Amino acid sequence: MDDFTHGFEIVEDQCRGKLACLRACPTHAIRVRNGKASLKPEFCIDCGVCFSVCPSGAIRPTTLTFADIHKYKFKVAVPSPVLFAQFPMAVSIEDIVRGLLSLGFDSVWNYSTELALVDRGIKEYLENWKGPYPLISITCPVVVRLVQVLYPGIVDQLIHVQPARELAGRVLKRKLSEELGIDSGDIAAIYISPCQAKTISILKPAEGSESSLDGAIGISDVYNHILADRLARKKEKPKDLSDNLIPDAGILNWATTNRHGRYLSLHQYLSVTGLRYIIQVFDDIEKGRLRNIEYLECYSCWDGCVGGNLTVDNIYTARSKIRRLLEELPDSDPELEAAVKRRFPHEDFSLNRRIKPRTLGEKVSSLEAGVKRMGFEKAVKMNLPGIDCGLCGAPTCDEFAKDLSWGRANQKDCIFFSDKSLRELRKLYRAKSQ
Repeated sequence: MDDFTHGFEIVEDQCRGKLACLRACPTHAIRVRNGKASLKPEFCIDCGVCFSVCPSGAIRPTTLTFADIHKYKFKVAVPSPVLFAQFPMAVSIEDIVRGLLSLGFDSVWNYSTELALVDRGIKEYLENWKGPYPLISITCPVVVRLVQVLYPGIVDQLIHVQPARELAGRVLKRKLSEELGIDSGDIAAIYISPCQAKTISILKPAEGSESSLDGAIGISDVYNHILADRLARKKEKPKDLSDNLIPDAGILNWATTNRHGRYLSLHQYLSVTGLRYIIQVFDDIEKGRLRNIEYLECYSCWDGCVGGNLTVDNIYTARSKIRRLLEELPDSDPELEAAVKRRFPHEDFSLNRRIKPRTLGEKVSSLEAGVKRMGFEKAVKMNLPGIDCGLCGAPTCDEFAKDLSWGRANQKDCIFFSDKSLRELRKLYRAKSQ
């Protein structure tokens, strides 16, 4: 079985077995046995839903710490565009950049050009595509993993174009290595991430290759430091930031949904946010109902990356700030457009490897054993109540039947096969009704 790295950990001592995570998980990756939650790692897509619903705080995100990046000679922050929408309007873009530098970064990378290059790369890929529609964006790692786990039949429709953050990591190392005369391995490209899933996509890319980035730090981890740094610098003369990031309309547009709309205006294009709605759309794709859509831009968080689990500000406030910032910036940048035109023919946008479906669960030893297991599973399902109560520790009766067929559960875990458990449940309900 593959080795899976995930962005959340379950703290067993803190878990009270309340079943909220089990019921919320969209891929049925969680089980609760003996009052404690556990993970089926091959099914986890790092969506963070379990983290958001856990009533006891037993599920925690894992990210890099600042100490982890100091082993590199030269450290470059690659901030998600969402970072610039997290602060009050009084905190300028320049304040945010200075705050990142004061954290120990040697530079902050302006990857507006890489964002625009990826837009053009997607457009070219789409116009040359000969396979089934729709093609699906891979910017959101949760969407990629969702397809790998639940929709393997459409995995080839995940677009084979690198996310802009990955292209930025590769380009900045190449450029800074030449300019500074140091080995690219001594340069750290650290993504300032709005969500845990992007952190894990850097540590363990879905296609199994290595990331161009060296790690990620959550926006929530840098937020207070940037604010404190701004207060400390109020009376100081600001330093020249010409060599660092001063974002333009290009990068800020990527903090919103419908990011690819400008380049794909002549194509049948659809933007979907929220895991629940993405699942509905993917179900329709499998049923052949969305053949007229050419490109799907999907983000698991509601309203896109501004809703990420490592952000700080309210998504509606963040959206409002993006809009106001865009109003203050020019719609186009001739220098950026010239750079895109110059670089586009020479950039390689393709992923290092094709994304493949995940191998899920144990493998049967033979065809005969597989048929026997499926027959057992079917027989169990016929005797289960089908109410999906979750009290057995599995999210649905179907999942419980699968667990039984693989020997991962006991039939008496279901209260309808245990008189003792049923009596205890009745007693509990009576006590609550009094």
